[in-house]
Amino acid sequence: MPDLSALLSPAAVAVIGASPDPHILRGRIMAVMGCHDIDIPIYPISRSHGEIMGRKAYLSIADTPTRPDLAILIIPAAHIPGALEECAKVGVKAALILASGFAEDHSAGGSNLQQQVLDIAARTGMLISGPNSEGFATMATKLCATFSPAVEGDDMALTPAWSDAGRIAVVAQSGGMGFAFYDRGRPRDMRFSHVVTTGNEACLEGLDVVDHLIEADEADVFLMFMEDVKTPAKLALVAEKALRAGKPMIVTKIGRSEAGIRAAASHTASLAGSYQTYQAIFERYGVIEGNDTEEMVDIASAFSHYGDRLPAGNRVGIFTGSGGAGGWMADSCAADGLDVPMLDPATRADIDQHLPSYGTSQNPVDGTAGVIRELGYAKMSAMIAASDQVDAVISITSARNPATLQREPKALAELGSATTKPILMWSYTLPHPDVVTLLAKAGLPLFTNMRHCTRALAAMTTYRQVRERFLARPMTPDKAAPDARLAADLTTAPEAIAEHQAMQLLAQGGIKAVSGILVTTGDEAAKAAAQISGPVALKIQSPDLPHKSAAGGVALAITGANAARQAFETIQTRVTANAPDARILGTLVQPMARPGLEMILGISNSSGFGPMLMAGFGGTAVEASRDVAFAPVPLDRQDARVLLGKLRGAAMLNALGQDIDALLDLMEKLSGFAAATAEQVAEVDLNPVLVHRPGDGISIVDALIIKHPRD
Repeated sequence: MPDLSALLSPAAVAVIGASPDPHILRGRIMAVMGCHDIDIPIYPISRSHGEIMGRKAYLSIADTPTRPDLAILIIPAAHIPGALEECAKVGVKAALILASGFAEDHSAGGSNLQQQVLDIAARTGMLISGPNSEGFATMATKLCATFSPAVEGDDMALTPAWSDAGRIAVVAQSGGMGFAFYDRGRPRDMRFSHVVTTGNEACLEGLDVVDHLIEADEADVFLMFMEDVKTPAKLALVAEKALRAGKPMIVTKIGRSEAGIRAAASHTASLAGSYQTYQAIFERYGVIEGNDTEEMVDIASAFSHYGDRLPAGNRVGIFTGSGGAGGWMADSCAADGLDVPMLDPATRADIDQHLPSYGTSQNPVDGTAGVIRELGYAKMSAMIAASDQVDAVISITSARNPATLQREPKALAELGSATTKPILMWSYTLPHPDVVTLLAKAGLPLFTNMRHCTRALAAMTTYRQVRERFLARPMTPDKAAPDARLAADLTTAPEAIAEHQAMQLLAQGGIKAVSGILVTTGDEAAKAAAQISGPVALKIQSPDLPHKSAAGGVALAITGANAARQAFETIQTRVTANAPDARILGTLVQPMARPGLEMILGISNSSGFGPMLMAGFGGTAVEASRDVAFAPVPLDRQDARVLLGKLRGAAMLNALGQDIDALLDLMEKLSGFAAATAEQVAEVDLNPVLVHRPGDGISIVDALIIKHPRD
């Protein structure tokens, strides 16, 4: 991925279209950049003015005394391609297009202009951000290449000078939302490194920015606002890189409706909505989904302070001077999957020495107002954190009056730096600004929303678990090497591969299904049934009929040769009537499978994110129940177990005592098959998969494989 230093950390900047009028965007960007004590030269480019806001203006970018690394273009869209060509001629390395009127206006003219921008970038190698962007801010150099009021102000410090908390980078397609994160976090003395908005992402994508900041080690926590992903393959690559580096990504992805699900022949594809794919990628790589701006900023604050001291488990100690607030916080912990255990006897004995008779050390610890005055929040929080029964502490305060906490700044700072367990502060009243700064300096994140506090702690706990497990798994190659014979057989197979041939191909991947005999006449059906002990099933085989039952192409529990012959003729008559143009390859005669719990397994590999394995409760009702879950391949045994645990009916699997190990084994093998055939196979549908009693295994009763369309 590209080095973005010339864009985000340029040695010189030109503003093409600059104006001295601060009331229009072309002037506002000059005013915003001029607010901050920036050391790099800024060259206004204007045909109408010789000087703009105290800076000499130039007629052309070719006239500047030094070559700018970055050109900011804030001129009408129609003039952008010509300006980019001029920039390329003088060796400008990066361009930021703030102008609108490109693909976002949905007109042919706008799309054509955006394509011209893309073509220029490809031909010249210039880094181009935007168009339709609100720009960026790099706090280390104080370069605010934006017209956003969030970073405007002559006396505004972009970051708290004293802060050594983790650096937070905002990367957003939406300019307004990107700077909104900063605007809400900066008054809390949070330490931001960048705000980068990417607009239409004609060339440069938000994931490119995240990748660059990870490689350059210029950020520790990422807040992302994603509208779409232009290059889906980048999402897993960047998310994995962030997870390995221990730099959490906190993301909101808009567009969670089912409107984008396409109708498809297989259950798997029709159930694989785009949002489910994003969720599966997020869960695999520890990406934290946020629900709103404030929640995401709160989660980022917690990670910023405790990114290197994440909780080892989900047990929380609560300290409060208000019994009601403590009980409410305990309920909030439970709602987010956190445990509030009874403290151990030794810790309780230490605490009880300081409590009046009407206080309690159980957990929540109700210290009463008197104890807070005598001992303070720092000492009480440290005593609770010392317990081996808790992994983190939430300390509840009323931060409206700063006097209480101002009595212990040194103790709070020592607590924030020395604790190995996260200690989060929640104020049930609106905090005084002095308290916000005091606690931020102490390294203790302050929350005013109770649910955000517990959500942040739960996110930290889950992130550590996901990361530790991910780092412990063996490294796998980017692509599994396909078996030569399997690849050759897939090459010659039709685009829609019916059950009989699909099962033969799956067998090459170690996936054994219910065997059968392919027949083309009634007499052959009778002979096949005679060879099979017990009742049989007859199923039409056609690449045009992925749902055989709907076409009348299935007959079940047929006993005897004569009945099989008659069932064959009946199937032929029904299919001819219901699907006269379908290509018929024959009819498969199979032994009836033993009863079992109906499940569905599948692969969807058509979204650009790579193969996704689906598991769910199967049968003909799967589309209605939609109790399915997805995960990217490859999967190991634990991944498969976690995936099953996401199903709403997961408890039923254990309650019924089915052969879960056999199902997990099949999921692993199907995952391997999908990884090895990713270049050829778009979909796999195994439905139903019958899961029998422990030790009796599973039976794959039906299968469908769909290849990627031929070019």
